[in-house]
Amino acid sequence: MFRKIGLRASLKNPQPSEQSDTDNDEPATRPQSAPHAPSEPSNDILDKLPHHTGRGDYLRKTSNAGSSYPGEEATDLSIINAPDARTIDQLGLHLVHHIQDAVCDIIFVHGLGGSAMKTWSWKRDTAQFWPAWLGDDEQLYKMRVFTFAYNSNFKGSSTNLNITDFAKDLLFHLLTFSQGDSKPIGGRPIIFVAHSMGGLVVKKAFIVGKHDPEFCGIMAQVHGMLFLATPHRGSQYAKVLNNILSTAPMGAPPKAYVASLDSQSEALQDINEQFRKICQDLLLVSFWETSKISFGLTKAHIVEKESATLGYPQETSSGLNADHHTICKFQNREDPNYVIVRNTLRLWVARLKARDEAIRPQAFRTTAIDVDNSASQVTAILGIREAAEDELKLHGSHILEGTCQWITRRRDLRAWIEELNSPQASHVFWLVGLPAAGKTVLSSVVIDHLQFLGKSCQYYFFSSGHQSKRTAAYCLRSIAAQLAIADGDFRSRLFALHEETGVTFSTQNQAFKAIWEKIFEGIIFKMKFQQPLFWILDAVDEADQYSLLVSQFTKMQPISPIGVFFASRPAKIPLLPYRETPPITLFLTETDTYDDIRTYVQRSVKSVLPDNKEIQIDVTRRILEMASGSFLWVRLALETLEHNWHTEDDIRRSLTELPQGMENLYSRMLAKVQNQSPRLRAMAERILTWVACSWRPLTISELAVALQPDFTGFIRLEETVVDICGHFVSVHNSRVLIIHMTARDFLLKKGIDRYVLINSREAHTHIAETCLRYLSSDKWRRVFKYFQRPLDISDKNRKQNKLLLAEEGDPFLGYATCYWAFHLSKAHLSSSRLSDTLQEFLNDYCLSWIEAIALSQNLRYLTRSAQYLKTYAKRLSRAKGPGPFDSPVSLTFFPEQHVGVIKSWANDFVRVVGKFGSNMIQCPSSIHTLIPPFCPRGSMIGETFLMNRERALTVSGLPHDGWNDCLATVSVGDDLTASKVLAADRYFLVLVGSEGSLFVWYADTCESVRIIQHQEYVNLAALDDTQTLVATAGTQTYRIWDISTGDEIHRIQRTGQALTTAIAFGNEASDFLIGRDDCSITNYDLRTTASVSSFFRPTAPSTLVQNCPKAMVLSPDRSKVAIAWRGKPPLVWNMSADPAQQPQQSRTRKSTDALCAPENLQWLPHGDSLLIMCENTLLVEWCLYDEEQIEHNHIHPREMAISQDGNFLLTSDHTGTMSVWMFPRLTLVYRLVNENEYIRSLTLSPDGQRFYDIRGSVCNAWEPDALVRADEESLEDQSSVGDLVLATEPVIRSDESSQCQITALTGDSEDRYFCVGRDNGTVIIQEALDGKRIRKVYGHSSTSAVINLVWSASGRYIVSCDDSSHIIAKRLEVKSEAKWAVYAVLDIRLAESVQQFLFSHDEKLLLISTATSDHVWNMKTKKEICARRWGSRQSRRWIAHPLRPSLLVWIDPKEVHTYNWSTLEHSDPPQDPSETPQVLTPGHSSTNKIVQWIALTENQQTIVFETLPSTGHTSTRASSGLHLELLSTSDLRRQHPHAISSDCMADLAGRVKRLIGTYQDTIVFLDHDYWVCTWRIESEVLDVKRHFFLPRDWLNSGTLQMAVLNRRGTFFCPKYGDVAIVRGGLRL
Repeated sequence: MFRKIGLRASLKNPQPSEQSDTDNDEPATRPQSAPHAPSEPSNDILDKLPHHTGRGDYLRKTSNAGSSYPGEEATDLSIINAPDARTIDQLGLHLVHHIQDAVCDIIFVHGLGGSAMKTWSWKRDTAQFWPAWLGDDEQLYKMRVFTFAYNSNFKGSSTNLNITDFAKDLLFHLLTFSQGDSKPIGGRPIIFVAHSMGGLVVKKAFIVGKHDPEFCGIMAQVHGMLFLATPHRGSQYAKVLNNILSTAPMGAPPKAYVASLDSQSEALQDINEQFRKICQDLLLVSFWETSKISFGLTKAHIVEKESATLGYPQETSSGLNADHHTICKFQNREDPNYVIVRNTLRLWVARLKARDEAIRPQAFRTTAIDVDNSASQVTAILGIREAAEDELKLHGSHILEGTCQWITRRRDLRAWIEELNSPQASHVFWLVGLPAAGKTVLSSVVIDHLQFLGKSCQYYFFSSGHQSKRTAAYCLRSIAAQLAIADGDFRSRLFALHEETGVTFSTQNQAFKAIWEKIFEGIIFKMKFQQPLFWILDAVDEADQYSLLVSQFTKMQPISPIGVFFASRPAKIPLLPYRETPPITLFLTETDTYDDIRTYVQRSVKSVLPDNKEIQIDVTRRILEMASGSFLWVRLALETLEHNWHTEDDIRRSLTELPQGMENLYSRMLAKVQNQSPRLRAMAERILTWVACSWRPLTISELAVALQPDFTGFIRLEETVVDICGHFVSVHNSRVLIIHMTARDFLLKKGIDRYVLINSREAHTHIAETCLRYLSSDKWRRVFKYFQRPLDISDKNRKQNKLLLAEEGDPFLGYATCYWAFHLSKAHLSSSRLSDTLQEFLNDYCLSWIEAIALSQNLRYLTRSAQYLKTYAKRLSRAKGPGPFDSPVSLTFFPEQHVGVIKSWANDFVRVVGKFGSNMIQCPSSIHTLIPPFCPRGSMIGETFLMNRERALTVSGLPHDGWNDCLATVSVGDDLTASKVLAADRYFLVLVGSEGSLFVWYADTCESVRIIQHQEYVNLAALDDTQTLVATAGTQTYRIWDISTGDEIHRIQRTGQALTTAIAFGNEASDFLIGRDDCSITNYDLRTTASVSSFFRPTAPSTLVQNCPKAMVLSPDRSKVAIAWRGKPPLVWNMSADPAQQPQQSRTRKSTDALCAPENLQWLPHGDSLLIMCENTLLVEWCLYDEEQIEHNHIHPREMAISQDGNFLLTSDHTGTMSVWMFPRLTLVYRLVNENEYIRSLTLSPDGQRFYDIRGSVCNAWEPDALVRADEESLEDQSSVGDLVLATEPVIRSDESSQCQITALTGDSEDRYFCVGRDNGTVIIQEALDGKRIRKVYGHSSTSAVINLVWSASGRYIVSCDDSSHIIAKRLEVKSEAKWAVYAVLDIRLAESVQQFLFSHDEKLLLISTATSDHVWNMKTKKEICARRWGSRQSRRWIAHPLRPSLLVWIDPKEVHTYNWSTLEHSDPPQDPSETPQVLTPGHSSTNKIVQWIALTENQQTIVFETLPSTGHTSTRASSGLHLELLSTSDLRRQHPHAISSDCMADLAGRVKRLIGTYQDTIVFLDHDYWVCTWRIESEVLDVKRHFFLPRDWLNSGTLQMAVLNRRGTFFCPKYGDVAIVRGGLRL
């Protein structure tokens, strides 16, 4: 409809070339890329200006050099001495020294009247061009050298540009540089060297570039700036020069860039102010001139010292012995000034080299220019898939030159822009217009206008035809991404948030509220930006959460001014509680757009009928009369008339038949589609089906595949689409788009007098079938093999969307993979063909589909597809009869069993992500070989892909009935009791109040991070809104901790005797609130730790307030406080109101009411309602504003927690059964049944999809699939009036963690049996094949747990110890199959816990080792034969001597000794006189290290052992500080054997999470990603081989510590009361 005007005119000079024909080898029509240098000023002017013998750069004397393209004729060292200066001193960017793999780029920028070469050449002789010398310097040759020239001469009326123009010219040349094999600029650090005004140009370029997404990547690489006599604060001679130029004969008018150099220049002040705020990370050096220049009879400095220095903290400044002209020119390489400048560059380059060497070995870093690595990181964190600029260009392409600019001239819009800083100004401008009135185009005009003004502008265009782009959450992410790319400070804070919390905003668990709180309220609204921000939101009424979005934007209170521009239809504007100043509203009328429409019509008609003005006038008049202010109607009307411009009668007849109004015009367009031949009509309808119903617009190549097999062999599909679809679609950037959302509505909805062209149900059915058939092919597994990288643990951090690579040959693959389930959820219920296609896909090809999603590195598509699959199943199960498009036969096609199968598949997809997600990302093909064996036999994946299929890897021993909801179980220590659990995005934290300890685990892996020690009794802990800080309240102090580092950030001393009842972070980052049992609430400033104010001391009748409160909770916005006392109903105070206020009291009828016995109070997140848990387990919801009290007598809570989004309530009852309820009616969603467990604390994760509970010393993490919600889009099918709103069936499960737990595990040597000890004291033998229980061998006390268990190699003896140090040993005999005889051997009790049992080779002797003593017992006589008491805790482990059966070997971190079995006396070999004692690990003493694990390889040649830091707990197996060593058994013949402790072993230890054992001649261990790996001894460290991984619900530190590997390579791992048996894994 409109054509957009170019915006880069300021970067180019339109004046013609001044080259002679003989000098110009290019065609006369060659475009000009840079302005020419004009001739020098007249001598009359020169005589009046400051001068010296070299004339200087202010009096630049040039030839009429021709123009050049950027980089096309770049000057190299070989042409520096060329005789013709015109070829070497041209405008633009020139490369003068090139080298591959350069460390950095140095760019020289001249000053006023300067040039590319002569500015930097002594006496303007280019043979003395000193930047070329840098290429010969041994310390500087590893850099590229550029020089940049711009037209800054005095003469010429057409060159009146300003500093901003020169800065943009510089940026443009940096962006477009290209020469030969030289890499673009921006991939390596940049250093600027600038003379005089060139320094201002560089600073302005840095300012503009930092705020422009197109250039910010290059500016992010700027490392330093070296200024030579730059007038940062202006020069007094700028005005003199302009006056001389304007008064001289034939003189030019004053120059804007000269005026900018005046000391009073506002432009200069603006540059300085903006540059100061963004240059903190730059290296800055300023040199000033010390010699003066002659001014006739006087001398003076052109730029004084005060002006030549910035005065910033990071700046280094010095004087150079030169005047203003010679400060940038050097006589030779020994020139003292050159040496100073060169040494400065040397220092900077050396630092860059050191930095590169330091970061090169780290994680993968791309070196390509994307444009910017940081921009890619921003989009990855925020999950932005498409650039906002593309959308702006699309809508901007419709703008016709000279149109739509009226809105930028409106007084109200200008006032909104210019007065935003005023407190009385409105920050909201609302553009309201009818559909198709041009609101989107006008929004793009406003965006262009703001960008032209240099404003910081972010924008978003909502689209109901693109499911992702219609979400309010994606809008927030897009705005945040644009702002992060443009603003370095915000970008740094966003990166810091990501690094500290690990949170990303690209997954379905980050909804609108989370993004708003963490990014907008948590960061943006607390920042002071350099200038106001402007946010443009078009078609906001199309947003999925329209009211919430508008409400939040209108109520926001940022520190920096933020203007919001809304564009919407009029019918959907809600009544909002605006701030003090109401929004500026512009209701778009026909008068507003009349001139633009007329201009468009006139030009369109004139281009077709240029010679007939009468017809032009008539056509224009008729169309304008019928337009009714609709741009879209005008455009479509002209397009429908384009084939009728033949005769005047044709034109008049067409105008007469032209329908008025969009509905009638669409009907005519539809008739045109239907009047085509049957095949073309069918093709058009199929195309319109995809365009109207697809998740997102398809590309031409995707559409070509989607139309197969019915329509193939297109010559030019792009033209076909436009020709046969009746103007309903357009093609832009190869994407097929609906012309307008009103057209989509027209095609999908049935009218009064017309049938619907596209049946929505049938359309989605067809699209779902097409996608499923496309994915149901054996070829995909072969295709994906080409994109699988080798399984290398060294590149685990490398992520790349390889599905995009696969799409290059199969363009429809991505769409079908990601969106088939969306279409299925909206499809017909009665389609048997779709049912068959779906069944075939799930049974045979779904694993290849999962592999494709894993290749994309975004498993969000898998969980979202699962939710859509559930939606489809719910519709099937709820179908009670025919809907608008569904048939009664649907119930026949889909029995309840079939519906259950679909739900089970959906649950499997969710579980696969939860338990194997990170592993699939690393190894997508694992879905075929590694994951199915770990799935329960009762799952759909287990039933489909395990039954009747031979597999190398098998897993047995676990229940077969289905998935377990427990993700992990962690412990704070058997002797400790946890009191509270907190959940953040990246971590979960458990408080042990009695110890003052806060245990921190990673949320994704449930891996221990650290223990924060408050060192006082702690009764409360709380997280801040960003979930990066945690506060603890002790008996003497309150402390604030950084969770990611464990560092103490703030400390506040406790005052007074009142007990702490509540703590919370305030609305400001520095506020911290403390509530005490004297009913006071004090606000502290964390920066000073001083009390700011005491907000509250309640005043109420004595009948209401007495004694100390039982509970006190602050509202989420910290404006109210609720307090409860025993025997009294809760009271609520408004803390911002008058202190003498009366509290708000809940209603009670008598003193025995349940509300008079409150136990717990919880605010709902919106702060308008309070949940009150009463003593009799009644739950009351108190709505404060309408005084309503809702009793929920079906909950019966003992503990409760509310999700951050306010959707879920988590409760536990007196039996330990946990339930999840959904607001507002508190309907049951999920229940975990327990029999007799006391749950002390519980909480929900920030995304509401996981919950944690505390039971004694244990914290459990649960992730039920019932809580895994879909993406931000609504999943319920709402495309038809007759559709039902589907309820959710509650899920009821049993808590497996409550069964008797395994606490010790050992296996036999023949892979036939294994033995377990349990927490009820029993010792049981089970079959190694399937885990079947054979018999209970014996039992300890039922109140004791078996903690140490060993089975002798022959299988004759079993010995165990419980947590009371009770030791039992039994002798076993196998009488017959499954019949065992058990004989007593030992039954003793020691004074301390047993660390190790060890049998002698002949199994006659048993070593019992504790921390301070060792005992040897004879198994036949059942007597102790010797003992040694060491007097202190030892750090050793024992192993039977592999070469001498009578000996055993002592190994500790310092020494190795041999002892006699029967006496425990030293038996070391005789000492060689030439041998000196050696220690194993220098620098590690036995006091801080212990040998935790020891094993002998099968060939008995190597002893492998690990050392760990000693914590005082014998069960510690943390990987931090793990040291791995090898000891050759042949060395045991020496008196002082030493282990192999090489760099290779140190590198290997860094990969080890848990050592499991040895297998043949390899070490078997778990790496940090929980893969079971092997390393062949004495091979290279990179020869580590990964075999299989463990599911996330096995990742329990206690159970993994018990995991064992037998001699046959079978892996045993406890899981609750069962043992998982993995066989064949080490053969993979």
